[in-house]
Parts: sequence; C-alpha cells; structure tokens
Amino acid sequence: METPEWLNKANIKTTLDARPLLASGIHPLEQVIRESAGFSTGEIFEIITPFPPMPMIEKMQASGFDYFSEQQGGEFHTYFNKL
Repeated sequence: METPEWLNKANIKTTLDARPLLASGIHPLEQVIRESAGFSTGEIFEIITPFPPMPMIEKMQASGFDYFSEQQGGEFHTYFNKL
C-alpha cells in the first residue's frame, strides 16, 4: 500500500500508543471513537498497535475516516484521516 497524499504528519492531532492498553486487556476502540468524534476534515488520529487493528479500521471507515497502516519494526502505525 502506497503512502496516501493526505498523510502529512503535521496534521496528526492525536497519537495513542495502544500497546500498554492491549497488554492489560483493554481494547482501545471506544477511546479512539470518542477522541476522534470532534475531528475536522484533514485531522489525523494515529494509533500504535502490535498488529493491524482490522475491526477498528472497519469502524473508523464507517465513521467517515480514511486510513493508512504501515509496519515499523515490530509495531503497526495506523493513521485515520477525517474525510
């Protein structure tokens, strides 16, 4: 998957490293939905996980976000762009 034109890291409004949450048994989906609810067009939410967050990607797409996910070492950085 090629990096999309909209991925300008200066537009990242929130970054969440979800690895500690996941390790303690907490799924970050509700937190991501809640925190991104007030985003304006072009604002980006970045989440860091140990695997591709497929259910979250589907939920965020249904909520009006595009996404891009890339592996960096042993972690995945997924960017949600408000459309």
